[in-house]
Amino acid sequence: MTEEIVTPKTDFYLKFADEAQMASAMSDFYHQETQTTVDPETGEETTTDVGEPYLVMNTRDYAIDIVGVIHKPTGNMLTDAEGIEYPEMAPLDGWHVNIRIRGGIPNKDPEDTEAVNTLRDDVEALDAVYGQNPVTPSRVWL
Repeated sequence: MTEEIVTPKTDFYLKFADEAQMASAMSDFYHQETQTTVDPETGEETTTDVGEPYLVMNTRDYAIDIVGVIHKPTGNMLTDAEGIEYPEMAPLDGWHVNIRIRGGIPNKDPEDTEAVNTLRDDVEALDAVYGQNPVTPSRVWL
């Protein structure tokens, strides 16, 4: 009897209604710079946000590819000012994002699997709500 080896999914194709929904749903992937100041009289520390939060696109554990709006040919041909024909393109609904979980990358502490497991849990939770399974993705990882 042979056991089937199940390889965990590494590529996730997500579709959000728009960019704002993506930013809200993927808030765990954003980083906010902070600055800590110390009151010289009381010694009390105060931490404040500095600048705008930004999406962390690449780490040693994952990569994010913002595809955005995908355009597909409508089947109609258009002609430009120089007489050259080109296909008419129409936007598809949604704001598209691809995420790849990089496998086999060790944590700083090989005994600490919590960071990678938490990342997988976060991405799989997004996939459960926004995941797509395109037969022929518009953009893929190389």
